[in-house]
Amino acid sequence: MKNSTFNTVCLTLLLSLFAIAAQAHALWIHTSSTTELGNTHEFKVYYADYHEDAIESVADWYSDVEDFELWLISPSGIKTKLEPLAKEAHFEGSFKVEEKGEYQLQISHTAKVLKGTTAYQFNAFAQVWAGKGKAVPKQARDLSLTRKPNSSTFQVNYKNNVLPDASINVLGPDKENQEFLTGKKGKAKLDMDSKGKYFVEVTYTDKFKADDPSGLKAIWRCATQVIEVD
Repeated sequence: MKNSTFNTVCLTLLLSLFAIAAQAHALWIHTSSTTELGNTHEFKVYYADYHEDAIESVADWYSDVEDFELWLISPSGIKTKLEPLAKEAHFEGSFKVEEKGEYQLQISHTAKVLKGTTAYQFNAFAQVWAGKGKAVPKQARDLSLTRKPNSSTFQVNYKNNVLPDASINVLGPDKENQEFLTGKKGKAKLDMDSKGKYFVEVTYTDKFKADDPSGLKAIWRCATQVIEVD
């Protein structure tokens, strides 16, 4: 009985640690998903754990996460590095809408390892549609989380290949947490029927070989999108 109780406690602790890791801080891009030609479109970038209502001050961001690079990809595939300004608890900036179609804001930042043998990579996406037009051309990315306009079906790709059986975590406007698994084609249809903000996140851990020259055992990756349903 003692061994059984001990094993149960250990399993509970492991599951708790897994749950914490799956709902940890991440980078998030906040912006409207629609705009119009000629607009100056604004956005903000936060480092937060919305499950815990925790938005970190920029001064407290983990490692060198504040050194992220933010890229804008236009409907015609033009890639532009943006330079958002740091505020107390977020970065903010804007871009000029000069084409019809889909714009994407993209961040992919692997934080400097402070201790341990796991690296942490933060990917964040925002998709902005300026009327009907071209979709952003496919990009070479590590972990991505995207959707089509006005759709609640998300596509998860890893290194440009679909990622099946990936767990997508969603925090809805009612603060209820949902989890979905992607199918064989890396797709998952989410429940987004209520009005408000949805915080959508997928995580994936890439384990390295024991003799990897980096000295690391794994890299934990996450990809996020904030969707506001009107």
